[in-house]
Amino acid sequence: MNFKHIYILVLCLVFKLNIAQIYFNNRCDLFTKADAAADIFLKDSSYFVSCGGLDVTQSNLSLSVIKLNKYGVIEKAKHYFKNNNWFYTGLGNSTCLLNDSVLVSTGHRVGSGTSKSFIIWYKNNLDSIRYLEYGFVNRENVVYNILNDNIGHFYQIGYLDSSYTNSDILLIKTDTTGNEIWKKKIGLSNYDETAWCIKTSNDGKLLISGNRRLHNNQSTNGAFIIKADTSGAIIWEKYFPSNYGLAATGMVELSNGDIVAIAGKGFGSTISRYELIKLDAAGNILFDKVYGPMANRAEAYSLIQNQEGNLVAAGQIYYSANNSVNGLVYVFNQNGDSLFSREYAVQPGSQNYFRDLVQAPDKGYVFSGFISPIFANGGTGNQDIWLLKTDSTFCESAFNCGYPTGLVSSSEVENQISIFPNPTSSILNIDISTSLDVTKELSIKITDLLGKELVLTGYQNHINISSLEIGIYFVSIMQGNKTLVTKKVVKQ
Repeated sequence: MNFKHIYILVLCLVFKLNIAQIYFNNRCDLFTKADAAADIFLKDSSYFVSCGGLDVTQSNLSLSVIKLNKYGVIEKAKHYFKNNNWFYTGLGNSTCLLNDSVLVSTGHRVGSGTSKSFIIWYKNNLDSIRYLEYGFVNRENVVYNILNDNIGHFYQIGYLDSSYTNSDILLIKTDTTGNEIWKKKIGLSNYDETAWCIKTSNDGKLLISGNRRLHNNQSTNGAFIIKADTSGAIIWEKYFPSNYGLAATGMVELSNGDIVAIAGKGFGSTISRYELIKLDAAGNILFDKVYGPMANRAEAYSLIQNQEGNLVAAGQIYYSANNSVNGLVYVFNQNGDSLFSREYAVQPGSQNYFRDLVQAPDKGYVFSGFISPIFANGGTGNQDIWLLKTDSTFCESAFNCGYPTGLVSSSEVENQISIFPNPTSSILNIDISTSLDVTKELSIKITDLLGKELVLTGYQNHINISSLEIGIYFVSIMQGNKTLVTKKVVKQ
């Protein structure tokens, strides 16, 4: 082998290593008691996870930050305690970048008396620089998100509450050194409001999402979305009540100014489904769609736009039969069409929660949350932090898990292939437009939510699925090894 061949081989190996997918599924224990993670932030191929854990006395909950490398290995961890106090980090988007060497996180501290929100500044090596607290006196001040508007200000968002009156949205504006500029409560009398997410709009205004309900009346709860100016004055607001609905916990503004929020449509105290709401920049409703079967309780906590332009939501689904919980992911296109969904568990039969996600440099996804074992179902250990890294197709290892990797983003092909009726109890009809030249090597593949292949058959216009159990499946039309389209089908 001459030098030229060696050089080409080395280049090929380097290229392969650069595009190789990374996987991990880690359970992290801080202090041998109960631990949980809420927010995950990506910077320079490192993951910064805001979390907390009970100390051995179980009387103090830490404010903790752990730094992971791209392989999921903890490189550094810092923990802050205050005697007889409990720190709660915010949810997704509770960490932001001040500059290349300083990160900022938010949350709230509960001690003797009422709670206070906080901001903590820390370096890339996790050494803290500054810690400040905020809030109204004699009220519970709870914060979930922080926003850096990149023009010298931070905004904290959450709620303030009193046991004697209703709760309102809490909005605090500071400069980036922590000096308070103003704080406001936003809400109506006789209603409870909470804000879970804050973003800056393309026109420099504030976008806030959360929930509203009649005071102490969960049956009127639902998503609540606000556009406000930088003084906190409301420009418009939209309220989406349902029967025990859930908050709009995550938001994405699209390049054209449309706003998409993830929430939960309620169908009673024990049933909810993922809800995707799309508004234009003026607050006009473009769609309000729901996803998943009419069973159990699905809750979303985070929404991002991936590098392909699709929307990815993470949360969990509860199963009342055995009290178990699985992490739940949905992928939507910008029209609100469901492209894919999948459940995950680090310990099946236990309670596995997703709280946040980011897309990795290799286009995979990293999820943060926690695992709470159910001993009656075979669970082991204590409640621990859960960190999961999948590849770009949402697989947990190097095998096909059922994600539609072919032409899933091609609406032209998708619109020319129909699979109906949906739901169905027996026969699926498949109709392919005569204008679409896909006449060779067609086959049909059906997989379950976990990616297990249940049916693989040659192409036919009618397929009987009466033998499958009631549930959700993915029906893929294949041409050779290429997926032309994958559609979700409900077997009832």
